Amino acid sequence: MNGAPGRVVARLRAGAPAHNVLNLPPPVPIHIQRSPDFPQGDTRGVAGLNFQVLISGAVTQVGVTAADGKIDVRVPPGGTATLQLMQAGVSVAEYVISVDATALSAANTVQGQQERLRMLGYQLGHDGADGNGVDGTQRMEFERSVLDFQADQGILPDGNANANTQNQLTARAGG
Repeated sequence: MNGAPGRVVARLRAGAPAHNVLNLPPPVPIHIQRSPDFPQGDTRGVAGLNFQVLISGAVTQVGVTAADGKIDVRVPPGGTATLQLMQAGVSVAEYVISVDATALSAANTVQGQQERLRMLGYQLGHDGADGNGVDGTQRMEFERSVLDFQADQGILPDGNANANTQNQLTARAGG
């Protein structure tokens, strides 16, 4: 070795309990699609989009969307990941993804209905603290989103988030 420090390699032995185990966060499914709500065997997904995922500026994932438009993004606990849609090697759209572990508001409140509609991709405008349209008030954009959701779910569209609509919102977006 001529006095040069050797390179240290540390490994778990093959029989060790944690051998070849990676502790990764669960993936966050992102759906790139033509219309709101999650795909249900239809053609909402956008196929053939090149994408890359960055964490702290480093590319951690590269791929092309399949027919369902779904991309599973791993977000570090307490951190963010950036999803970039690519065209000819250049980012043309960018989404910062984080995981919010707080519970949703009750489905029988306007706030809870807006949170679920937003999660499903329905547009609510840009009001609210985060500029995502979730502000707990009934506005024209909220009524339009309820109508769109009802039509997509086969519920008689009346623009009112009645018990049937609330139940379906909870079934589609969670409790």
